[in-house]
Amino acid sequence: MSTANVAVYPPGATLALRHTRDYEFVWIMEGASIAYFDEAPIPAPPDTILLRRPGMTDRYDWAPETRTVHAFCHFSCRLPRRGWPPPATWPVAHLARGDDILRPLFRFLLNAHLLAEPLRATVLQPALDLMLKAFITGRFALAAEPQVDLPPPIEKAMAHIRRVTFYETPRRVTLAELARAAHVSPEHLCRLFRRRLSLGPLECARLARLQFASTLLARSALTIKEVADAAGFATPYHFSRVFRQTYGIPPRHYRRAVSEGIPVPPNPIVRMLRLEERREVKEA
Repeated sequence: MSTANVAVYPPGATLALRHTRDYEFVWIMEGASIAYFDEAPIPAPPDTILLRRPGMTDRYDWAPETRTVHAFCHFSCRLPRRGWPPPATWPVAHLARGDDILRPLFRFLLNAHLLAEPLRATVLQPALDLMLKAFITGRFALAAEPQVDLPPPIEKAMAHIRRVTFYETPRRVTLAELARAAHVSPEHLCRLFRRRLSLGPLECARLARLQFASTLLARSALTIKEVADAAGFATPYHFSRVFRQTYGIPPRHYRRAVSEGIPVPPNPIVRMLRLEERREVKEA
């Protein structure tokens, strides 16, 4: 992604005709606009999210009587060979209402854009992929919260695993470290994890690092050794062995499958990590 920011326009301002080479999401946060994509007018009241594709022309007439605030996100995109409709059939506008996933995703992009590399690219591309897929398919609603919550010690341990893996430098964590984060004894934490997740806390930590590594395989040109180092594995051999045990295929085959749009096996704890992230967004 090249640019993500917020712009403010005074009443009656215009944005001149542009010939574009990238994708751009535009979110009308305040005010309104008439957008013209290839000269076709698109009314855009507050909370409209627009998607402009490469090769289109665009221009904007902002609201005549009030200022307009909009967020924008320029990005490039390499589409999979299968599973996506032709870009010419994609919608260009969506009015976000209620429990809509696009607005929180847009806020995430604006904040994550400030991160340093390589973390920036690692977290931005999956968010953009999800946002684009939701926009194209029309699946905007967030699912209801799960009825069964995890015990607080597990939630605290998972939050520590996620923070170390995705927001700091991925590394091996110890059972004692996780127990301190969860405010319970190591033995009690292991019992809780086994009882509720059928996995030990250290297994979950290792799976989280493998999830981090799988994103690097799919979204970077790093070598297998560089991916192993970045994800906190001691050697490429050890990384490749545990990756294959988890995903059923070696890292190189995983990378090739993703580039060709072939479905890949999921990580056993991805769903749980997503639920944790969704709960944090709700509490924020």
